[in-house]
Amino acid sequence: MALLELIYTSLAKPQSSAENVKDILESSQRNNPSTGVTGLLLFDGDRYIQILEGDVENVENLFEVISADPRHYGLELLHKGPIVDRAFQTWRMAYEALPKGLLDSLAENIAVYSMESDDEPLGHGETIGARLNGMFMDAIAAE
Repeated sequence: MALLELIYTSLAKPQSSAENVKDILESSQRNNPSTGVTGLLLFDGDRYIQILEGDVENVENLFEVISADPRHYGLELLHKGPIVDRAFQTWRMAYEALPKGLLDSLAENIAVYSMESDDEPLGHGETIGARLNGMFMDAIAAE
């Protein structure tokens, strides 16, 4: 089975709340096991960054649904590419709430990082999502 990793960012609608994030996570945890999609959702009160991984068709179908979700706008695809192994294999959808504004600079750098990594092949089992998770952990530690 071919695996796909997809990373996007979007902005929360002004009326978005912690309740919206809770609904998103409950839906992910309920629906993702049957489709085999795993990943990570980051939210800082203004911006979402989400990493999706799984079967190509399932990830692309889920991204279509996410793209039409009215709880966010300004969706931007940051990275989409094949992977050998999952970075979040046991996570239906992990979640991390972050301080406001933390994801702005991270989102700005992910697309550039993704393009640069095209020239530098990933190691076996390595993914952009795993690297992003490492960058995110470094950013939290620096806060």
